[in-house]
Amino acid sequence: MQIFIANIDSISKTPDVYAALLSPKHQARVRKFQNQTRKLQFILGHLMVDNCGKKHSSIAHKDKWVVVAAASNTLVGIDIENTTIERDFVNAAELMNLPIPKSLGEFYKMFTQAEASYKLGATPKFTRFTRHGDYLICICATRSFKLPRMRKFNAKSLLIAE
Repeated sequence: MQIFIANIDSISKTPDVYAALLSPKHQARVRKFQNQTRKLQFILGHLMVDNCGKKHSSIAHKDKWVVVAAASNTLVGIDIENTTIERDFVNAAELMNLPIPKSLGEFYKMFTQAEASYKLGATPKFTRFTRHGDYLICICATRSFKLPRMRKFNAKSLLIAE
């Protein structure tokens, strides 16, 4: 299992150059985005997946961060949330049919786990949490895994290969 993280600012000055590295199908999707942040998140997430060399992957994004979980021998799901955002977590939990959390921190754990489990597309057997500053990241998988060190993805290195 590998976990990659990158900031969309790393490709924001020349997004079309990076979009050109994607498959024709993904390039067509990029052209449809109206929101620049979403466009950058999509490009960066799919560059990360395309270059990780693993069979199974999952993408999540929040604000300027994009994370990818990738594995060869297990299905994976990932989610990321900014835990500094105050919200009415009791009502949010009720809307999502989650148990009522005792705190905002507990809500974010349940919320990220629910999102990562949904992306997994199966019942998770193992769940791990990690942090990146103010962000909580949840990874779910169908097999046991040790939480790997998060690796920074360097999109610029893809351009050097030319």
